[in-house]
Amino acid sequence: MTLSDVAPVQPASASPPADPMRRVRLVVEEACADLPGVSAEAVLTETRRTLYPGIRPDELELALIMAARTFVESDPEYSQVSARLLLDRLRREALSFLSGGFDEASQGEMARRYADYLKSYVVRGVELEQLDPRLEGFDLARLGAALRPERDLDFTFLGLQTLYDRYFLHSAGTRYELPQAFFMRVAMGLALNEDDREGRAIEFYELLSSFDFMASTPTLFNSGTQRAQLSSCFLTTVGDDLQGIFHGISNNALLSKYSGGLGNDWTPVRGMGAHIKGTNGQSQGVVPFLKIANDTAVAVNQCFAPDTEVYTAGGAKPISEVEVGDLVLGLSGNYREVTQVMLYGQTDPMVELNVKHSIDTLKVTAGHPFYAIQGVPLDQSNRRTLKWLAEDKVRPEWVAAGELGKGDYVGQVVPKEVAPVQGFTEDDARLYGILLGDGHLAKDGFEWGVSGNPELDTHLDFVRSYLTARGIHFWENGRDESYVQIHWASGRGVTRDAATGRISGAGEPTLPFTREDLYDGDRAKRIAARFSHLPQVQTRALLQGLLETDGGVSRGVEIYFTTTSRPLATGVRYQLLRLGVPAAGQYRERAQDHVGRRSDGSEISSSGVVKAFDVRVPAVSGIAELVGCRPLTKRNWIEHGGMVFSRVRDASPAAVSPTVFDLKVETDESYMTAAGLAHNGGKRKGAVCAFLETWHIDIEEFLDLRKNTGDERRRTHDMNTANWVPDLFMRRVESDGEWTLFSPDEVPDLHDLYGAAFAERYESYERAADNGEIKVHRRVRAVDLWRRMLTMLFETGHPWITFKDPCNLRSPQQHAGVVHSSNLCTEITLNTSADEVAVCNLGSVNLARHTGPGGIDRERLRRTVRTAVRMLDNVIDVNYYTIPEAERANMRHRPIGLGLMGHQDALFELRLPISSQGAVDFADESMELISYHAIEASMELAAERGSYPSFDGSLWSQGILPIDSIRLLAESRGGELDMDTTARLDWAGLRERVRATGMRNSNVMAIAPTATIANITGVGQSIEPIYRNLFVKSNMSGDFTVTNPYLVRDLKARGRWDDDMVAQLKLHDGSLGRIDRVPDDLKELYATAFEIDSSWLVDAGSRRQKWLDQAQSLNLYMAVPSGRKLDELYRRAWRKGLKTTYYLRSQSATHVEKSTLKGTDGKLNAVAAGTAAAAPAAPVAPEAAAVPAVVPAEERARTEELELDLDEGATCSIDDPECEACQ
Repeated sequence: MTLSDVAPVQPASASPPADPMRRVRLVVEEACADLPGVSAEAVLTETRRTLYPGIRPDELELALIMAARTFVESDPEYSQVSARLLLDRLRREALSFLSGGFDEASQGEMARRYADYLKSYVVRGVELEQLDPRLEGFDLARLGAALRPERDLDFTFLGLQTLYDRYFLHSAGTRYELPQAFFMRVAMGLALNEDDREGRAIEFYELLSSFDFMASTPTLFNSGTQRAQLSSCFLTTVGDDLQGIFHGISNNALLSKYSGGLGNDWTPVRGMGAHIKGTNGQSQGVVPFLKIANDTAVAVNQCFAPDTEVYTAGGAKPISEVEVGDLVLGLSGNYREVTQVMLYGQTDPMVELNVKHSIDTLKVTAGHPFYAIQGVPLDQSNRRTLKWLAEDKVRPEWVAAGELGKGDYVGQVVPKEVAPVQGFTEDDARLYGILLGDGHLAKDGFEWGVSGNPELDTHLDFVRSYLTARGIHFWENGRDESYVQIHWASGRGVTRDAATGRISGAGEPTLPFTREDLYDGDRAKRIAARFSHLPQVQTRALLQGLLETDGGVSRGVEIYFTTTSRPLATGVRYQLLRLGVPAAGQYRERAQDHVGRRSDGSEISSSGVVKAFDVRVPAVSGIAELVGCRPLTKRNWIEHGGMVFSRVRDASPAAVSPTVFDLKVETDESYMTAAGLAHNGGKRKGAVCAFLETWHIDIEEFLDLRKNTGDERRRTHDMNTANWVPDLFMRRVESDGEWTLFSPDEVPDLHDLYGAAFAERYESYERAADNGEIKVHRRVRAVDLWRRMLTMLFETGHPWITFKDPCNLRSPQQHAGVVHSSNLCTEITLNTSADEVAVCNLGSVNLARHTGPGGIDRERLRRTVRTAVRMLDNVIDVNYYTIPEAERANMRHRPIGLGLMGHQDALFELRLPISSQGAVDFADESMELISYHAIEASMELAAERGSYPSFDGSLWSQGILPIDSIRLLAESRGGELDMDTTARLDWAGLRERVRATGMRNSNVMAIAPTATIANITGVGQSIEPIYRNLFVKSNMSGDFTVTNPYLVRDLKARGRWDDDMVAQLKLHDGSLGRIDRVPDDLKELYATAFEIDSSWLVDAGSRRQKWLDQAQSLNLYMAVPSGRKLDELYRRAWRKGLKTTYYLRSQSATHVEKSTLKGTDGKLNAVAAGTAAAAPAAPVAPEAAAVPAVVPAEERARTEELELDLDEGATCSIDDPECEACQ
């Protein structure tokens, strides 16, 4: 078939072009323009393979995109082709929506239309009450003229698809926001309070649309809208009394509602065994309150529409009708009790999921997690998919509904529980099915009956045989040879009223079931709860009875079941699922006229709409035999881990349901809807991180919070946790000293002390404990506690390791409070108190856009940083605050967090392997430049707008800049600090200007993870090393390959990029190490995260840290973790002056709580007591042996290697390392 053979069918309202196929070629050629590595003809040829006469325009658009995507693995430039074809689809969607009729434009035509479009877009957005009405007050003609249509062509497919799926404004699922309007909308929102609003909006737009800088996800979502919540993360301190605790939990809920990532300081809460004055009792410690906070965080507005059916032990019922105490089917295949039904009024985005093996679509808030498998191509065989699952290339994970797309698999649990009915036989089950299918109970419940065609329906013979064998009298009648009814009494004799003697009902039942077993309260047939969990042999007999009455076989291989009863259709699907067979179906209505004949020969007619449910039953072995059908061997689902997984047919935005429901379920917190397994709530599982200081009496229980074993009432599976470690503890570890644990109510000032003051006070409390003056305390060996901290970090991925003293001693705001914790992603270090909730406003410089083969473009970087700081400062004033404590803190201190992304891309441009001294030096140089210009920009804003209110007394006011504060940390540690202090720029001059002029912002820099905005801009995330050089990404529209364009460029230049190389990359999961054809220099340059020694990352982090007034979200990687390696790595991080660390990522460790530690008794035996070897000037090469720790000779401190089972590892999932709470 050629393109000319196809004539797309246009909507009725459309005014299609005269020659639509000519336009197809134009669009494809336009998409391939200026990309030397692609071929328009190749895309068109691939498209022809999927076309058919009468194809709809939207299907043709998708066919073009899919055709281009198939070539991405051969050349990354096809990703841009795919993006441009998606852009054409978006243009048609947006322009048609705004014009009210069919409208489209090519890229060239759009260049002329963008300015007019912008005005229409703003007007319509205000009408829809989505855009801030103040945007209409801008000079839209001037802004329209400033738009850069050509920048629409800069996106990769992943970047534009991310914006399309999750960021662009839409009305009832129809996008009307184009990319340049999106960036201008964000810019306008940030320029609302500027004197020259248009000039600043254009300046901000230029920065965003060029990808030189990108604001954080909340800012991109909400700037310029009517709910401008633009901040990324929040930090709180929780008080020790009940009012303070529950106020903190309430604040968490309010902040979570608007996508805030939370860091909670829980150290003030008294520990286990502490005295409670009000009740004269003993405290249960901090853990029960952490459990409540955990459950609150995941429950906020992540719910289902009221009519969503959920499988309960009593049958499927709408989630709105589920009650506390009901049993629902969960992940384990067993039923668990509902402990809470949560109802919310809400306005959050919702999606509609159409799962193949279901009857109804699911309408759910976008953040609700489903158990799903992503990354499997649509045309891949089940055998290969099962192999991938076995090799851990893909895996079931909890995935937000809004992140599911066509072709993803959604899990359905196969119920395991069996509840036999005593005395109930296989024949009883078959007759029960026959009566459900085509039986009735007439004569006021006195008479059973079934009907059928005696020549075709075998169930009639079975009924006769069944009744005869049991001595049950029956009679028959019919009108001709094609129809007969069999009748029998429902009871043996009758029962009579004792007072009147009148007949009151049937006698002893003739069958082992009654009317109540067939009909519900609405007279709809359904499978009774007591027969819903029969043994499999009886279940098959029940299904046989149903299928031989209301079922049939089409084309010899397709089994169907039809009923007018929704409960019965759902029950049939459930029984099939119990046998491991998922069933699809549909609800239909059709007009039908019918003429019947009475027994006296007279006719009776009826007409109307027939409403029925059709269930399509897979003719697999075990089912096909029930109806004499030929069994099928191929299946369009996969079986894995006691579940069946069915493809998503479609995922699309849905109208908001004002009332939604969620369930709290005991044990595994999951429940089965009629279409898929859901977790109870949470767009970002664990959008809260709880911090606890290492001296807290509950620290050991805190370490166990994420374990899968133990008392579930003292577990928080959804909450992230982090250790807040003082320097004194690390010195005790190094000296193999003891460590004393206290309850904070007896040592209240430790919470606010750090450095030498903390050490002095802590040691005085130890003496008091020895003298019996402190009641609640416990002494442990410091190295044992450290060992356990590292063990839990590996085993559960938590708690993370963060360091209290560097965060405070180098904080510019020491005069105004104390840093008690970091945030969800560990890059924010701001003061908190009962009166102030710290807020940080984030954005990231795209370092790749400022780096070329010759190095950093310093002037461009200076311009970018200056404008970015202004934008972030503006966020503070236009922001929407959900709680007053946040507004109070943000206005008083005005902190911002300028970070970076594309670090790995910049190293590729410079030809610097990330595991090299050159890369460490580049981290130093680039961060110094950003730091210098950011501080200078904030100082200049202070001259223009005034210093932040709490400036006086800050380190800034004393002329102490971040590079200078290293001295304070070194002095506190007695000089034992291994941080480089080299500087290249004129810091003396800037130092004096800051002291004299002031600063607009208390804090200026923080490096966030940047997962999503890095995807938008098409660069590597934050400061991360590359994970793979080739991998599969998934989103709302399916799966596609992503390749490292820098590697492809180099391999092309050396004539080594071909199909064989692609195959080798796939075989080795994007790693070059075992591919002989790849030259050694490229293997070194393109080494992936697990092929490098993380010590290089620590050293580069240390160089960046010297310039930062806050911290960095630093992930560490370890292909094969061991106790010795973990010990050395995290001690190195402390000695190098890092403030925080984030995830420990393990190559084989992808599921957080499923690892085991063999032979360790809960400890990493290789963690050494005493002082480890000093860190070398540079880390050893990846293939070299690790530098051994210096271990005392005592037997109790003998170093042993740790045995790890990495089949189902722990730590963190590397395949989707996103933190949307930050960026």
